[in-house]
Amino acid sequence: MRSNERAGIVSVIMLFLWGTLLTEPFHIFADYIAGSGRLAAKGLGGGDTACAITSYAVLLLVIVILQKLITTKAETYIPCAVAIASAAAFSFRSLTDGHVDLKKGIALAVSVAVVMLFYIVKAEKALKWAAAVYTYSISTAMLTSLVFVPLSKMNKTLDKILYITRYNGIHLTGPFAGLAGLPELVWGLFFAIVASFPIVFFATQKGKD
Repeated sequence: MRSNERAGIVSVIMLFLWGTLLTEPFHIFADYIAGSGRLAAKGLGGGDTACAITSYAVLLLVIVILQKLITTKAETYIPCAVAIASAAAFSFRSLTDGHVDLKKGIALAVSVAVVMLFYIVKAEKALKWAAAVYTYSISTAMLTSLVFVPLSKMNKTLDKILYITRYNGIHLTGPFAGLAGLPELVWGLFFAIVASFPIVFFATQKGKD
């Protein structure tokens, strides 16, 4: 199966599972990427809007880079790199905060163990799927934050229905609420449409089997 075919399958599955604990390691991965953008903007003295834009740009940049990598021989190395980097970031944050989030620690430990097992048994196909999951977890996180989170804020009924927003740790649209007289959801849809062009373009490129 080619990488572009895996992209479609993984994207659909992630949308259904995103609000569950099964996707916790991927939530953490996406949260850390967005957090790096937010920290960079804050370091330069940026406000909430600048932090949101920077987080958005960093998330989009990372997914495009990973989309390019999963069409190369580097594809099978992505799960290892991401799992270890996420665990390292978690350890560093725990040390600096002086607090360990046990739930996140267990989720990351399990993800690292599963990825390492794939390498031990030389499950190349499983590694390719894992690379696609890590890659498109970012687009799922972006879609959730840009569209489903603003939707869930509209009323309590939608908030209960949209379980996909559970465990969301990325906040991209809040600072834009009311800007230019437009509601938060409109801004979220605008940014989602802009992001969809490069993501869909690279996702539909024919990659290797």
